[in-house]
Amino acid sequence: MTAVPHRDVVPGPAPDMDHGITEVHGRAEDLQSELFGTGRRPVAEGYTSAEQVSAAVEGARTSIQVHGGGAGAVAVDTADLHTTTADVGRIAADLGEVLLGLTPLTAELELWALTGQSLLGEAAAGAEFLAGDLVGRIAHMGVTVARLALAAQRYEATEHAVLGMFSAAQLNSPWHGSAATLVQEVARTAEALDVALTRADITSPADFASKVRFSNLGVVVTGGGPGGTDAVIRGPGLDDVLDTVLQAPLSAPEDAPGAGGGGPAPGGAASSSNGGVGEGPQTLGQYLRGWAVDTLRGYHEQGAPPEMDTALAASVTAALVSASPLPAYFRPYATGRLLPAAARVERDLRAALRSKLEPHALHPARREVFTGLTPGNATAHHLTGPGQRPLPRGVDCAGAVPTTVAGTAAVLKDAKNIVSGAGPDGKDVENSTVMVQKATGGDARTAYSVVLTGTERWHDSPGVHDVQGIGDGMTAPATAALTELPQAQRMAVQALQDAGIRPGDTVVLTGHSLGGIDAAGLAANHAFRELYDVQAVTTFGAPVGDFAIPDSTSVMAVEHVDDAVPPLDGVPNPDAAHRSTVRVDTPFPEAPDPWDSRLGTAAHEMYLYTLGAQGITAADHPVVQAHEQRLAAAVPHGPGTRTETYVCEGLEEDRQPAVAPGDG
Repeated sequence: MTAVPHRDVVPGPAPDMDHGITEVHGRAEDLQSELFGTGRRPVAEGYTSAEQVSAAVEGARTSIQVHGGGAGAVAVDTADLHTTTADVGRIAADLGEVLLGLTPLTAELELWALTGQSLLGEAAAGAEFLAGDLVGRIAHMGVTVARLALAAQRYEATEHAVLGMFSAAQLNSPWHGSAATLVQEVARTAEALDVALTRADITSPADFASKVRFSNLGVVVTGGGPGGTDAVIRGPGLDDVLDTVLQAPLSAPEDAPGAGGGGPAPGGAASSSNGGVGEGPQTLGQYLRGWAVDTLRGYHEQGAPPEMDTALAASVTAALVSASPLPAYFRPYATGRLLPAAARVERDLRAALRSKLEPHALHPARREVFTGLTPGNATAHHLTGPGQRPLPRGVDCAGAVPTTVAGTAAVLKDAKNIVSGAGPDGKDVENSTVMVQKATGGDARTAYSVVLTGTERWHDSPGVHDVQGIGDGMTAPATAALTELPQAQRMAVQALQDAGIRPGDTVVLTGHSLGGIDAAGLAANHAFRELYDVQAVTTFGAPVGDFAIPDSTSVMAVEHVDDAVPPLDGVPNPDAAHRSTVRVDTPFPEAPDPWDSRLGTAAHEMYLYTLGAQGITAADHPVVQAHEQRLAAAVPHGPGTRTETYVCEGLEEDRQPAVAPGDG
């Protein structure tokens, strides 16, 4: 590959990223022809059916649910309907009285018109016309009153059907708000099933028996999908249960991890230093997230997890005591003293979890290396050419900086596979890369797109997209200096600097899963925003509701209806003029494994999000259009635009060994 000529853009002052632990080897020079050169793309396994892929895209287009972004929710106040009905009825009654008063006057004018006076004849004719018009208007108002009354009855019946199972106390409790997702999913399932049955032309019990079947994947309606394909209807799943349970509000315990002492609340709670947007009590999800991070870090720091929170231990104790004899929890300790029930359960639970959690312990890196992939070292880093990187059939990724949700997802999926293959030891190469695309228009205006991929290893690995990255990304304070950001975020800053970014330049960010967390973290970081103009953030399958991002940035969170990852932050995504959430379904019975799909893991894969994003862009929803207009306005595109791509790979060196089971 030919190296790009020296750029004439002189970078402005940049923060010093070299603070003792970071080394940068080489520059992330332009890899455009290597990454996105011409060549036939293979089709991803499981996505070879053009009909099924097309049906999944069409299903996404017709079923997207958009919240926020200025769209608002349609709310019907039946009290207002009744008031309007009464007002229209009163107007009709008043017109009736006018008509009654006009009738004798019309008759008298007609009698006087018999005298031959032309003016009296015209007056009589006018009175007759007015009376006839009043009769028509009164009749029309009567129909309107009847329709308003019927509409009020239908809305009240629907509201009763959906909410009638709840008492007033339940509706006014904090739990009601957290159950909104479950209620919405029930309504979505009912609507999707109705559409599928209509498409399949099921008009009799015999049709139903022959065209509808039940499986682990859900309800399959033969011919109920777009274009005559089969429709897959999935009801509330693990993601909806998590959304409901993890959003349950808690009173933040004084001895909770991170509480007091000026430290951040666990997991980015309302008082967390990452700029959480929530207010009020901490949720169960926020608490558990912080407890998990502190526990995993404790394996490294102490050789054992930190003491469990008293409130949590008491809850576990209560559950166990209810099923077991109480005396079993009062046994001698090694020192001879007796332990109370809570302390006994706490010790046993730590011992039980140790072997499961210790391999995932978080070990801060002693030294990190961010390497710019260049034409000279591309082969050594297993850079994969376009002919070896599959995409779903029908998904196009030309390599230009994306200005649509569909293009953003395609580039994100492509970035996932830029570094792949097997290393010298025969093992898979970990994809710990960050991609920056620089677009320069014909007017010399420049903008930068940061593409952040998701988690590669669910343990503390040599790469930066691992479980440590999740813990760091979810708890990074918004006030952190750029040199103290999580690894993947610092790598993105380094790639931007290699690409020649200057203070004040435009940046758009996108990420999947952990990459979405990092994208939201950069957009919420004060130092990053002071340097760069962050115009838009697009995330896929990421828990980003707890990040406070200013309203000058357009934020769109795309979530698959069956993905169990987005609810894990324990807070709902904010709905605002600048923040929106798009929930999408991809009825694709052949691609995901049924059991994985029920668990919400298959729905988390980026392949499905690329299909869903195609449907989102095709839906022409006003909120989606507004977000894409921000992308198009921020990023130069079209004829005359020059695109450069920069890739950084991050690895940890001199990593501290994990604590062996039983140590400490």
